Amino acid sequence: MTDTRRGEVPVSGLHVRPEQALRPGRADARRLLIVWYVRKSFYWLLFTGVSAAYLTRRTDEIGVDWGDPDAVWAELLSPLAGLVLAVVVRLGSNMVALALAYPLTRDYGAHLEPRTGLGSGIGVWLDRRNLAKAYRSLRWTHHVRQEALRRLGPSGDRVSKLDPILDVVNIATFVVMVVVVFTSAPA
Repeated sequence: MTDTRRGEVPVSGLHVRPEQALRPGRADARRLLIVWYVRKSFYWLLFTGVSAAYLTRRTDEIGVDWGDPDAVWAELLSPLAGLVLAVVVRLGSNMVALALAYPLTRDYGAHLEPRTGLGSGIGVWLDRRNLAKAYRSLRWTHHVRQEALRRLGPSGDRVSKLDPILDVVNIATFVVMVVVVFTSAPA
């Protein structure tokens, strides 16, 4: 049985305490929260980008050639900048969060059974990557973020105010986007 008052999260019969999803000290907690708030900004960037595209009547041109860096930069200077920036923020924050979670696969000794046979070298790397993805997901839970805020002390109290602010901004920009889309739609 899991005691949720203590913030334990059951994982395959194991109990993982929030502090186990963070490396010792304040630096990892700070990095986690920075990536979390950047990631959470994806929504208002997306909603603002859609609104701007509709207001400038560029909805028929939504499509970025991600293989051409010049095309991406050109779109960053267009009304579609919010959409492009939202995608870049989401993908970038996911990759950075994965890189920040990777050391936990070694620190807390997720002792994986040694692999043998053909492809064992790549298999070990793939297992570590999958384990890092699991740690990344665990680190984005409410309890782990609360532990990160606690580690930051008084500055964590100030930073914690960003979460409800971003919630309000995300909801407000969603409502604005819905209004813009339905009022600017051609009859």
